[in-house]
Amino acid sequence: MHTQPLAVQNRWKMRDFITLAIFNVVMLIIMTICPIFTVVSHLVVGGATALLNGPLYMVMSNKIDKRGVLFFTCIITGLYFVAFGYVYYLLTLAVIGIICELIVWGRDAYKNPVRNAIGYAVFYVGYSLCGVVPLIFFREQYLAVVKKGYSPEQLETMLYYFETPSMILLMCAISAVGGLAGCFIGNRLMKKHVKKAKLA
Repeated sequence: MHTQPLAVQNRWKMRDFITLAIFNVVMLIIMTICPIFTVVSHLVVGGATALLNGPLYMVMSNKIDKRGVLFFTCIITGLYFVAFGYVYYLLTLAVIGIICELIVWGRDAYKNPVRNAIGYAVFYVGYSLCGVVPLIFFREQYLAVVKKGYSPEQLETMLYYFETPSMILLMCAISAVGGLAGCFIGNRLMKKHVKKAKLA
């Protein structure tokens, strides 16, 4: 069976960028709304968002199936937060995006449900760390931005979750589990419905 060279297979087309943009807009809307309805949001919001966005991500990544899907998704998410003044989120997510791409490196990796799910889960672990990393490397600058939108009580709560090692580990674990579960649900839905409708 003849297969295309890997460089040709990974060449992005306009429809791939359009698909990426549409799905990412929807995922960002969910990412924005989710904290409003999430109890103890700092702790579980990453996992809840990963769970809800997992099926959308699985359809998008399988439909595009080209190197860079996770990296571009990380960059788009980071740029979204830059619009609110959180420049350091973009730096964190850019590094996470590179790690994610290394996880799914290779031919048809995005169609491998296990590797794809792991890469997606790492993306949401990185998302949860967006508030942690700046406190380590850019504390004063980051707090100057955060204080503009947080009350003293909210700031104290945020610092508790983002500076307590046990809370950070729990937060990352919840995000990873939510990401894996979301991809599992998405993969099952694709097998039952999406692929039959020729959407992926």
